Amino acid sequence: MRSFIFAAALCLVAGGVSATETQCKGNEKNLETYLKMHDVLFMQRDSSRVLEFYAPQFVSHNNDAGGAGAETRTAESMKPMWIDSKKNQPDRIMINELILCAGDLVIARVTMQGTQTGPLFGMPATNKKYSTTATDIYRFKDGKVVERWGNNDGIGMLSQLGLLLPFAQMQAAREEKK
Repeated sequence: MRSFIFAAALCLVAGGVSATETQCKGNEKNLETYLKMHDVLFMQRDSSRVLEFYAPQFVSHNNDAGGAGAETRTAESMKPMWIDSKKNQPDRIMINELILCAGDLVIARVTMQGTQTGPLFGMPATNKKYSTTATDIYRFKDGKVVERWGNNDGIGMLSQLGLLLPFAQMQAAREEKK
């Protein structure tokens, strides 16, 4: 079993994100790539730069939308996620709480905060604020993400936005149509 090396605990300070401690011996390049990717794709949401950080095809174990398993995705297929979130949650920030490195992996625990000012999952804006957490694991090869595991507290987010029941009703209606 690989031992995890504590890489960095990051906190939000007045001017932006600052590392409180960084220990990523042997993994500095992957940590540097992750931090740049976090800023460009998840904070700025500049989807035009996705190929700087993701391989053209990668394996996704993303359970954010439910279900399990792995699928091959294209980096280009990720663009709508950043475009929509920038449009629907323009004030959203993602704060790195903890980053661990192990071999070719970077594991990040983040807190996401924002306001839903546009449609989300086909439901109208609530203009409510939310704060939720997520954990993502990225496997890097040649400086690019080639595999990703992701989980977030979508139920917590929907609950805070007052969308939990409407979302459940929408999902049930979809199932009935099948």
